[in-house]
Parts: sequence; structure tokens; C-alpha cells
Amino acid sequence: MDDLTGLVQQLQAENARLQQQVATLRQVNQSLQAELERSQPPPNLHQIETDLSDSEATNQAILRAMPDLLMRIGRDGTCFNFLPPSSDDSSVFLPVEHHLAEILPPDLLANQLRHIEQALTTGALQVWEQQLVKQGQLCHEEVRLVPCSSDECLVIVRDITQRQQMALELEVKIEELDRFFSMSVDLLCIADTDGYFRRLNSAWEKTLGYRLADLENTPFISYVHLDDVAATIEAVSALANHQEIVSFTNRYRCLDGTYRWLEWRAVPMDGLIYAVARDVTDSREMTLQLQTTKEQLELVLEASSEGFSDWNLTTDEIYFSPQWKALLGYADHELENSIEMLNSTVFEEDRLAGLQLVDDYNSGKVDTLSTVYRHRHKDGSTVHIFTRMIHLKDAESQVVRMVGSHLDITATIDMQQALQTSEMQLSGVLNSSIDGIMAFQAVRNDSDAIVDFEWLLSNPSACAVVGHTAEYLVGKRLLDELPGNKTDGLFDLYVQVVETGEPVERQFHYSHDGIDTWFEAIAVKLGDGFAVTFRDITALKQSRQVLQEVNQQLESRVDELKQRNDEMQRLGEMSDFLQACLTVDEAYQALGTLLAPLFVGSSGAIFMLNSSRDRMEIVTTWGPELDSQPVFSSFSPSDCWALRRGRSHQVGPNSLGLRCHHAEAAAVDSTTLCLPLLAQGETLGLFYLSAREIKQPTQQLARAVAEQVALALANLHLRETLQYQSMHDPLTGLYNRRYLEETLTQEIERAQRQHHPIGVIMLDIDHFKRFNDVHGHAAGDRVLEAVGQLLRGSVRGSDIACRYGGEEMTLVLPEAPPDIILARAEAIRHAIGQLRVNYNGMTLELLSASLGVASFPAHGATGIDVVKAADVALYQAKIRGRNQVVVYSACHESSSGPRA
Repeated sequence: MDDLTGLVQQLQAENARLQQQVATLRQVNQSLQAELERSQPPPNLHQIETDLSDSEATNQAILRAMPDLLMRIGRDGTCFNFLPPSSDDSSVFLPVEHHLAEILPPDLLANQLRHIEQALTTGALQVWEQQLVKQGQLCHEEVRLVPCSSDECLVIVRDITQRQQMALELEVKIEELDRFFSMSVDLLCIADTDGYFRRLNSAWEKTLGYRLADLENTPFISYVHLDDVAATIEAVSALANHQEIVSFTNRYRCLDGTYRWLEWRAVPMDGLIYAVARDVTDSREMTLQLQTTKEQLELVLEASSEGFSDWNLTTDEIYFSPQWKALLGYADHELENSIEMLNSTVFEEDRLAGLQLVDDYNSGKVDTLSTVYRHRHKDGSTVHIFTRMIHLKDAESQVVRMVGSHLDITATIDMQQALQTSEMQLSGVLNSSIDGIMAFQAVRNDSDAIVDFEWLLSNPSACAVVGHTAEYLVGKRLLDELPGNKTDGLFDLYVQVVETGEPVERQFHYSHDGIDTWFEAIAVKLGDGFAVTFRDITALKQSRQVLQEVNQQLESRVDELKQRNDEMQRLGEMSDFLQACLTVDEAYQALGTLLAPLFVGSSGAIFMLNSSRDRMEIVTTWGPELDSQPVFSSFSPSDCWALRRGRSHQVGPNSLGLRCHHAEAAAVDSTTLCLPLLAQGETLGLFYLSAREIKQPTQQLARAVAEQVALALANLHLRETLQYQSMHDPLTGLYNRRYLEETLTQEIERAQRQHHPIGVIMLDIDHFKRFNDVHGHAAGDRVLEAVGQLLRGSVRGSDIACRYGGEEMTLVLPEAPPDIILARAEAIRHAIGQLRVNYNGMTLELLSASLGVASFPAHGATGIDVVKAADVALYQAKIRGRNQVVVYSACHESSSGPRA
């Protein structure tokens, strides 16, 4: 559910941002309305002029504080008392009397003259919006025109560019949210606290079969299974009482009447419930099937007459089934599962022999582990238990467990003893036994070696298997009647029993002499021969084989699920680490370490498009050395079929196809996989994987990793871009004014602590407005770019160069004494005078600049004071004829004023 949580959190964050933007727009609108109401002119303009004339200084201060442009306009378009919005740059002030044709293009001029005539004619307020280009940028303005006499109007112009941009951004965000809602593969919905659906995405139609129109505005509880209604209501109640995520699972009715299990994560927000549901029906059914199979296996073991043991060779823990303990007369709770308990019940000599046999089996000296142990029964008697054990190995073929089957053969042993004492009793037992029993006498040659066995007896069950009567078989030789015993090694096994006296138990498949059956046989020494007891276990063997195959499939599936779970956990950790990275370079350094555990035994690399988008450059690798060409750091995007086609491309022995040009050096028996890194429809780079074999689960994991990496890197690129744009002027590349104000305050505080000076240089390009009027704003922008580039190359690493506004630029020089500041200013002025600017194939005329110089703490105790002092000095440089450097002096304050 980690990805579901991520979806909910993303939805919440997007909704919060939209609500914040709406609140901001409302606040801005309220502020504009309040300011417009305050800025409405009174009916009598002449009275205002009379009142304000008593204090001209107060009049100017009030008008400068207003955020709007204010003027009087006559019927013919002549403007009087033109005052722009408050600005730190007084050079933008226009003459007191001019005509609208000087500042407006023809289309806007005609529109404004029409509104003036309509206002003077009707005496009604005229309000409209207009667009115009200022300094190369499109601006939106709201114009209010109020008639104040028969021939004059008061005009209030407000810049609403920011408000228009914010409204557009809000509309884009809403469209992005709607797109995300419709494209999600999970079931997304919005419901009210009364339990009614308000909005759903298309995944509901695909999962449940209903049309969205049938679900919306209906109570969602009506689709819940009756057994899950109470739990669902409880979860919804918890949502209403707590502002946190609630998780629950229930069954939803489909259109065809069936039910699907849905896993929910929901959160309340603004009186609504936002929920994400995932269909988990298949996983629940798989879990139920696994549980049923396990219970069936336990029933089979419980129904068996044999005991069962499981010995973990790693931890030395051992388990004995209740049936095993029952062989000794004990209940399950009366004996503990331990080696000590086993040692306390078995005869000492049998225990020592058994330990040696286990060591021989574990070391490979013997192929099978089967023997008979004598145990002490609860009632004091002796129980003979035939034990056979096998190894279980892990995925690396290492022995980790021993599983054993234990059969009480006390009756068989007693039977063998009875054979020696009473032939009559033996005959009765043989004839009544459902197991086949035969006895043989050894036939030896002159060297006393056993060359065959002669039949001594054969009970009816054995005769039925062989296909002859006992009268026929007695006196016949084993290899003459059943030569297959020699072929399968049974004859040698019987010889071993006679010569060693040790019983042997074996399961074998006999497919000779017209017999095709699985047998379980126990052979014991009988005089100079042996007796063998066997039973037909064909059906049991087939059942066990089927059970073993099912168990292996279950174990394989469990291992696969565990591996998928581990991969998902590592993928989640990788995503968390990438989100915690602060820069793209930091993410590149972390990717190799994060991806290596996900693709063990494989080699891989991440390539990213360079800034020119003509080369793929390697940023990280993992695994052994790549056996293909990409390790040589870069290649053209056209060399990769995946990048050309915009989808994954795999080539190898099991997936034939065209190899990418960048991987032509790969080994013939290796497999390569290329996945484009896509984010928001844009190709960012390439995910490359190389291995001997890339199976389907690894391909799916690689696709998931590629999506996560692409999204994380795209977010980091966007974050770095936004951070850069927030601090720099887009035209000149210099820092912007906001960054200057924040940084200058910090530098002043540091200078106060360390007692060193700070220099400030204010620079203004001379006659820049006239330059724009002659050559156009595009040429002016080229001049500003050139001056910005010159300033970036003229400052130290610790200096700050910013665009203060318009053509005015500011330099801050920490730890620079006044004489150094003056020298630097003169050097910059000289460099600007030597600057050659090319535009549209021609070289523009030479530039000149006026510079004002001030320093901390000599000319101000704060950053604002020092900048103001440098600005005053700049104004003096303009008055004195421009193209010069002026150092601030207190006497300059009284003579400061507008400049152009």
C-alpha cells in the first residue's frame, strides 16, 4: 500500500496548493477592491487641488504611496499632473503635460479616447481592461475613468498582470488535478460524510462494471457486502472524528452480482472524504488457496500411521509429529521436541550407531539413511522403529534440513523371530498378511560366494505379485524366475543383508519380468539367507509425488512472493532516498548504490541527455564491468532503439532482435535491456541493464525502477531550475533585487561582527531610454545581456552583482575599502565604454555608464541606507554629465531628484 499512500499524499498536497492559490487570489482581489474604493476621486477635483495645494510635500508623499497610476485627461487626450505608481526610480516620471499618443499605441489610443468621450457625455464611470507591452513584456492593466468636469476626466490605471497570471496558474493546476484523477489505475473517489459518492474515476467502471453515472450521488454503503457493512460504517465514523488516514478492507458488489475485495485508504478533508481503493481479490484468493493446501497436507500427515520428524541442521532444532510420539505410547504434550528427548528413549548402542550413520549420510559416504532403532515404550516394552531420512536443500544446493519418516516395525521383528521358532505360526502369519513375504536360502559356489538364492517360502500376497503358486516357487532360484533383481541391484542388496546381518529397507520401482510396480521392502537376515517383506506402494508413491510437487510449487511461489516483497521494499527505500536528495548530482551519486541490491548478478548504468540534447552521458553504474560499449561514457540518442521508439528494447538469446549500436560489443550469450527514462512525456535519459538472462520479473522491476528514477530526477531538475529562477534575473543572468536585499542584510550583520567595510556600486546605462527608442527594446535587451555578462566576469566569487531594476545594476563588494571600491567602479565604467555590442549583424554605438559609490559603515548603518547613498551618488553622476564615477557625500542628499 506504499504507492497508495503516495497517491493520497500527492492528492492532498495538490489540493492544498490549489486552496492556497484560491485564497491568495481572493485576498489580492479584496485588497484591489479596497484600494480602488479608497482611490475613487471625490466629485469636485478643483476642491482636491485647493486642499492639497496647502501642503505640496504631503500631496507628493500621498500620491507616491498609491499603487496606481493617476492623471487628469482632457477631451482631446491631453494629460495633466501625470503621476505614476510609487517607484524607487524617479527617472520614469514624464512631463506634467503631454498627450496620450506619446505613451499609447494607436489601437489603445482610439479605445481610450472613445471611453473619455462616453464618460464626459454620460457622466458615468468607465472601467475596462487592456494589454500593452512595457519594456519587452506583456502587461495587463485595469483602467477606471471618472468624469470630474465637463471637459476633464480623472484616470486611474492599475497593473493587474500578477492577478491575471495567478488566475491562469490556478486554471492549469485544476486541469492537472483532473488529468491525474482520470488517469489513475486505482479506484479514486470523493464522497461526502453522509455516505454518498460525489466523484469517481474510470477505474470503477473497469473493476466493478458499473457506469460512473450509476454510482455518483448514490450511497456507497449499498454496494458493500452485508458481512462488511458494520466494519465499513465504523471506518467512516473514524474518518468523521479524526483528521487522519484510515485503512480498511471490504467486499464490493459488481454489476454481474459477484464481489471483489477492495483495500481502502481514506482521509477526510474540508467536509469530504478522499479515498483510494485497490482490487486485492486475486491476492486474497491465492492466500486462501495456500492455506487450504497447507491444511490438506497437515491432514494427510495426521491420517498417516507413520511418524514424521523435521531436523533443522542450522539451528539444531527438531520437531516430532504427534504420530511419532504415539508410536512410543505418549501424547503430544508428554514429550518435548528436542534431541535430548530422542536420546532418552533410544537404546544407547542404537543411538551411537545412528549418529555415525547420520555423519556418513551428511558427508556423502552413504546414499541413503535408513535404519531400525530400538526405543523404550511408555509401558516399558521395546519398540522397533524403522527410520528413513532425506536431505532438503536450499536454493544454493546447501543441505539445511533432514526430514524423516518413522514406521513401527516391532511386529515385523517379532514376526521374524517367530519364524525361527515356529514354522506353523510363521505359515499362519504369512498366509494372513496383506504384505508380500518371501524367504530365501543362499546358493554358494565353491568359493563360498553367494551366486543366487533359492526360494524357501512365499505367502499368497507375494505369489500374486510374482504370478506363480507357492508350490511352483519353492525350490526355484531367484535369478532364474526374476532376473530383473540382478539388473536393479536388488540381488546385491540381499547379499549384503546375508553377509552383514543388517536389515535393509528400500523403496524401488520394479519394471521387469511382467511387473511394473512400486514396492516398499524390508529385508532381514534369516539363517544363511534372508526374508523380505514388501507391499505395493504404487498408489501411495503417486500420491506422495503429487503432494511433493504441490509442496515444491508452494515453496517456489512463497519464495517468489518473498522476493517480490523484498524488491518492493528496496524500491520504496530507493524512492525515499531519491526524494531526500537535495540536488541532481547527489541523486546520481546515490543511484549506483541504491540500484545494485535490486539487480544482483547484473550490470547496469543510467545515462542522461546533455544540455544540448544530442548526447547520452553516463551518470552512474553498478554491478561488474559492463560487457557492452556504454561504459565509454556517452553515445548519440540515435544509437539506441529504445530511445528511437520511445519504449523498452530487449535483445538476447531468448529475445531476438536488433542490438542497439551502443551495445554491439555485448557478448553473444548476454541479454541487454534498454528503457527510456520518461517524465511528463519528455525523454530524460536511459536505463540500461546487461546480464546473461533477464527474466520477466526482472523486466517488470526494471520498468518500475525506471519510472521511479525518471520521476525523481525530473522533480530534482525542476526544483533546481525554480531555485535558480527565484534568485536570478532571466535576461542578464545576474542576481535579482530580492536576493540582493536578503544577502546584503546578512553581509551587513557579518561585517558588524568582523568589523570590515562593504562597498556598494550603483550603475546606470546612460541615455538607455533614447537607445530603446532608436533601436527597439530587443536591441536594448541585447545591451543589458552584454553588460550583465561583463559584470559577471568582473566580480570576485564573494561579490554580488544584481539587476536592481530597468537598466540600473548594483554591485556589493564585501571587505573592500573605499579606494578599492572606487578603482573597481572606474574599471567597470572603462570596460563598458570599450564594450562592442552586435545586434542583427551590426555593431551598436558605444555605451557609457554613470556610477555611484558608497560604503558601509561610512555612508550608512544598514543595507538600505548604503544602497540609498550609492543611488544618490549615481544621481550626482548623471547631473555632472554622465559617464563618470561619483562617491557619495552628505551634501548630495539635498540635490537628489528625478533622473533620466
